[in-house]
Amino acid sequence: MQQDNSRWLAIRTLAGLVALGGLLAAPVAAVAGPAAAIYSPIVDYREWELELKGGSFDWGQGDNGELATKLAAGYGLAPRWWAEFEAEYSKTPGNVAHVEEYELENIFQLTEHGEHWLDAGLFLEFEHNRLGHENTLVFGPMLQKEIYRSQFNLNLYLEHRLDALSGDEDGSRNEFKYQGQWKYNLRSSFQPGIQVFGSLGDPAHLRSERLSVGPALFGRVRLGDAKSLRYDFAILGGLTHDSPDTTVRFQLEYEFY
Repeated sequence: MQQDNSRWLAIRTLAGLVALGGLLAAPVAAVAGPAAAIYSPIVDYREWELELKGGSFDWGQGDNGELATKLAAGYGLAPRWWAEFEAEYSKTPGNVAHVEEYELENIFQLTEHGEHWLDAGLFLEFEHNRLGHENTLVFGPMLQKEIYRSQFNLNLYLEHRLDALSGDEDGSRNEFKYQGQWKYNLRSSFQPGIQVFGSLGDPAHLRSERLSVGPALFGRVRLGDAKSLRYDFAILGGLTHDSPDTTVRFQLEYEFY
């Protein structure tokens, strides 16, 4: 009976998140790239991680498509501090692939895993776009909740462009972004779920600029000797006028100590 109640609570919570996304959906400037990922606030101390992330926006549907790939290496520097360095390659129709951006990401775990109603962390990232000669700071809270076999994640980020000439046409240098996901643990190697990527634009004038939602698959395969391979894959549909019609994304992580 307790498991049934927990399952229905998870379903109602998921329905609420989807409904909230629908309320936010109204026309609009930038969104997470096709190789973006959703992170957990839980840090694995002294663990190494090699990552391959990639994806596409509307590829093959005209001149607005984009392919992107990220290569990353991360390490648990302290019991509550994770750091990762990434290089992003991107390609647009008619152009060759090139290194577009370098990123230094940090995750600071704020609560002990499972000790409180909600697990929480802080995300801090410095981005350098070598093509646009722009620097950006991204930071915000990371939240995680586990209910029976379900896991919910919500990342809320403020993106601040540091360069004086950066910003949108209206002069804004700030953008509020959000990412969310739900996954159901059928077994460790196969977990179906949903992912959400969106933007609410300038924090001073919040409105739903872009929103993409779709089904996702997650899993972890243990390789022995404290090694494992994680994956997730998603196909997302745009729910606003300025969102990509179709986003395909994947993430592969090789973890070891």
